[in-house]
Amino acid sequence: MPKFDLTGRVAVVTGGSQGIGRGIALALAEHGAHVAIVARAPEAVTGGTERIHRPVEPVVQEIEEMGRRALGVLADVRDPEQVQGMAARVTEAFGRVDILVNNAGATWGETFKMAPLLELTPRDFQECLRLNLLSQFLCSTAFAQGMVERGDGCIVNLASISGQGPSPNNGAYGAAKAGVISLTQTMAVEWAPVRVNAIAPGSVDHADRAAVHPYARGRAPVEQTTAVRRGGTVDDIAAAALYLASDEASYVTGTVISVNGGRQPG
Repeated sequence: MPKFDLTGRVAVVTGGSQGIGRGIALALAEHGAHVAIVARAPEAVTGGTERIHRPVEPVVQEIEEMGRRALGVLADVRDPEQVQGMAARVTEAFGRVDILVNNAGATWGETFKMAPLLELTPRDFQECLRLNLLSQFLCSTAFAQGMVERGDGCIVNLASISGQGPSPNNGAYGAAKAGVISLTQTMAVEWAPVRVNAIAPGSVDHADRAAVHPYARGRAPVEQTTAVRRGGTVDDIAAAALYLASDEASYVTGTVISVNGGRQPG
């Protein structure tokens, strides 16, 4: 039996122009999927910190060089109208969507900071939820109707170890990712037989990670806090997403796969 064969399937990866999203998009394409990459343009800093925003074109080119079809779409997944427009464009280009990976998210952004709870404003909290939780609801509902009508498809949501227990100095993000886990379980029940699962990464290092990540302040090195004595890689997360998107996971739904090297939350 061929393993992880996604030949001819259509995948959408949000936040797919860089980091974990890029790694997942390339892994799906390597195993046969056509892929739409969704990313947003940089925005002005109004309460947080500037972030890296890579263009979609290089990833689109990498996928096309594999012999797959690819589409790059600029859309803000926090905005309902832009999400609907993105979904319509992808559906028009490919006819259907078989796999959705809700990867877009961040511990801080241009519109919110990461800090202890007493240092957060209501806007910080709301903006963190918009990026990390609302976006997954918007993108999932935009594509789920077609999946439910066909009785087939899968959704992979990116949660976090931060949503599985206390998340000191990062509480808004932890709350958002805990919401992703609950939302995943409800989607799996309401939309069956469409499969909906989540991945909860621990710390992952990659070239698009900010040079000075605020979460690193005052924390022990990752290799000292994981059982496997190393940090995670993009490939670690992409492998989990590939499994969940494949027929090998046909009996897996409503599940959270922790990919954290044996690190405990908190």
